[in-house]
Amino acid sequence: MTINESTKQNLRRKSNYIDVVQMINGSPAFSWIDINVTELCNRKCIFCPRIDDDFYPNQNLNISLNLIRKMATELKHIKYQGAIVLCGFGEPLLHPDIIEVVSILSKNARIEIVTNGDYLTPSIITDLVRAGAGYFVVSMYDGIHQVEKFKSLFLDANCSEEKFILRDRWHSEADGFGLKLTNRAGTIKIGDQDPIDISHPCHYPAYSMTIDWNGDALLCVQDWNKKVKLGNIFSQSLMEVWLSKAMQKRRNQLINGKRKQGPCNLCNADGTLHGYNHVKAWNL
Repeated sequence: MTINESTKQNLRRKSNYIDVVQMINGSPAFSWIDINVTELCNRKCIFCPRIDDDFYPNQNLNISLNLIRKMATELKHIKYQGAIVLCGFGEPLLHPDIIEVVSILSKNARIEIVTNGDYLTPSIITDLVRAGAGYFVVSMYDGIHQVEKFKSLFLDANCSEEKFILRDRWHSEADGFGLKLTNRAGTIKIGDQDPIDISHPCHYPAYSMTIDWNGDALLCVQDWNKKVKLGNIFSQSLMEVWLSKAMQKRRNQLINGKRKQGPCNLCNADGTLHGYNHVKAWNL
């Protein structure tokens, strides 16, 4: 599948800090935390599992500020050097306390927000930047006219173009919807999907963590079924989950191209776009 230019640009940009390895007590730390702050989304994209309410219903479930504070304290303790992306499986701007979430987490990490942009206004952009948001990734689904719309919003908020990227997602199925299309670990079949290769390595568990709204540590952001839960950070620390036997087992398997277990045996995501430096550091 061909990757469009905006996706390539975003991958290159992220590599500048995702692929920096921080060692903690002799082990590589995660450099990317994807937090699903809310189970709400105002859109139903045809290439997203949310298109089916029976499979993925829209629910008003939001991560608590207490859990956000707990994570922030732990990241401060380990002097975290990586990034946090607020995205997950919902639209982060629908979290009722999104400004406070950003304010708490930004004291100890770079914060990125991935959004469909429907709730962006100059005022909200300004508040998020003041709270500590470092970057905005805006996915545009309606058409090319949105480019000028969002550029104007950020300009009105005195936010430079170095602080955001606009991703064209309005394309047809024939063009892969303008994104790096995956089957979301076997939950989506639409579009020109890459084949599943259960011998292909995956680096996700070498460098990233995915935290659900309720504290569950998921295998990765591709697992929309949430089949694999590696722990819960209400009762465990981030590092405890990261270095747990369950996480180490999956990490070892996937780095070495052993994807026979679910949901990885149904997944066609190329998990090697990032993480090469972490894989070397793990030496598994």
